[in-house]
Amino acid sequence: MSGALNTANIVRAALLVTVCLCAVVDVRRRQHTDGAHSLARGALALWSGITIAFTVFLWADHIRFPFLLDLMEGTVLQHVARAAHGLPVYPAPAPGFVPLAYNPLYYYLCAPVTWVFGLNLPALRLVAIAGMAGSGAVIYATVRGWTGSQWWGLIGLGLFAAAYRVMDAYLDTAHSDSWLLCTALFGTYVIDRATTRAGRIAGTIILVLSFWFKQHGALFALGGVGFLTFRDGWRASLPAWTVVVLLGVLAYVAAVQWPFGPAFHYFTWDVPRKWSTVNAGAVVRLARFTARAYLPLFAASLIPLVRVWRKRAPLRIWHVQWCCAAASALQGALDAGSSDNVFIPFGAFVIVLGTVGLAESVRANAGVWAQAAQPVAVAAAFIPLIYAPRTVILSPHAPAAYADFLGFVHGLDGPLYAPDVGELAGPPLFHPGAHWVALDDIGRGPGHTDRDRAIAYDLMGPAERPAGPAYLITNLPLATEQPPLSLLAGSYALQADFGDRFEALAGLPKRYNHRFPRYLYRFSGTPAAGAPPTGA
Repeated sequence: MSGALNTANIVRAALLVTVCLCAVVDVRRRQHTDGAHSLARGALALWSGITIAFTVFLWADHIRFPFLLDLMEGTVLQHVARAAHGLPVYPAPAPGFVPLAYNPLYYYLCAPVTWVFGLNLPALRLVAIAGMAGSGAVIYATVRGWTGSQWWGLIGLGLFAAAYRVMDAYLDTAHSDSWLLCTALFGTYVIDRATTRAGRIAGTIILVLSFWFKQHGALFALGGVGFLTFRDGWRASLPAWTVVVLLGVLAYVAAVQWPFGPAFHYFTWDVPRKWSTVNAGAVVRLARFTARAYLPLFAASLIPLVRVWRKRAPLRIWHVQWCCAAASALQGALDAGSSDNVFIPFGAFVIVLGTVGLAESVRANAGVWAQAAQPVAVAAAFIPLIYAPRTVILSPHAPAAYADFLGFVHGLDGPLYAPDVGELAGPPLFHPGAHWVALDDIGRGPGHTDRDRAIAYDLMGPAERPAGPAYLITNLPLATEQPPLSLLAGSYALQADFGDRFEALAGLPKRYNHRFPRYLYRFSGTPAAGAPPTGA
């Protein structure tokens, strides 16, 4: 970790020093020659190009990884498999499959892709990468159009690429985050550019789709129709409101059994609404994250907002959606157990308005020193986003380690429960197959009761009461896990610590270190101690 930090610090210092020296040279050249090419801007364009190219390299490196880039990818694959085979994605929870608390559109978007490329994680990651690429394209087009400069568009895209780690390395993994972001950005872009009613309706439809990828998208749909109402009035915005009500509210409410399954509302509404805790800690977490990752950009993003507040610029939908993105980040922070992917939309809208703010911070006729300070400010915006490249480049030994892991599983004389994995591509490999995240979701948060936690524990029944020899493999020592998984500690005894045998299967760095399969436990034949009452 210290080596990675040193590498990042060296890159940060090199970028800042290079841009500062180039800016000083620019000043001296402009004092003698008007219209001289800016070396500092050229250096930043080069840096943005390198950052973008490295991100594309990561796509190629990550898409072929044989194991889980994020610990929920295997369970997401289970959802897609059900969608691809015409099965309900949200059946009643069972030991073999417990749905996650996300809206379903990503699963159905992936399903036809798997018909072509196979039911596997690379196919799902390909869909996620398309969403990330689309998000980048919208950011570039928006900033370029707003500023009238291709260079600023490239800077905006470079900042988005540089924020890969800050966005919890989620955007190219098998998750809905990249498409939540893509539809939120693209719907905003379409409304911003629309000159006809059809265009405004199309933008609203896209924003409603962001909700169907992930619940936080509702804020952007409301932001879109709210902006249209403020700008055009109630009568003109009525078609957009109709779209939100029909395709958002009524469609969601009507999906009781069909097409998603009988537990759709339970997992996408009842479960997540009980996670949040309203306290100062959520505000502090969001403030610390913003200060650590986006402080220069956040400050710059206030410039366009202040210009609107002081009536020096017209209100645009991007200003409204910046506020909605901040609200989505706060909503995510209210769930103390959430990963930093809940801040992805906020970061993207801060990048858009922050880049525009940096462009607007210096007038075209400003003095040479002010013009020289502008690229230095851009370099400062990149500084918090820089990370050591090797932290996101995966092990070349992963295929061999994966084959070793599969051989180990098939060699056991009883079923294996892998709660950190859930399930992998192909025939079911683990029993039970319920992922600990899905189980934890059912019981965590201040709104959940012992009854909810008992439901989660019941779903581990085959592991608690096996008919014969049974095994459990975890990434962390079982005693350190959270309930309900930790309740199995009384029933299982440690049989082997594999050390770094499967270390090459470690996925991408996140807020929480997911590590890799390591600790093998064998059922000891004793009942679990401290289990909550079952069947409640």
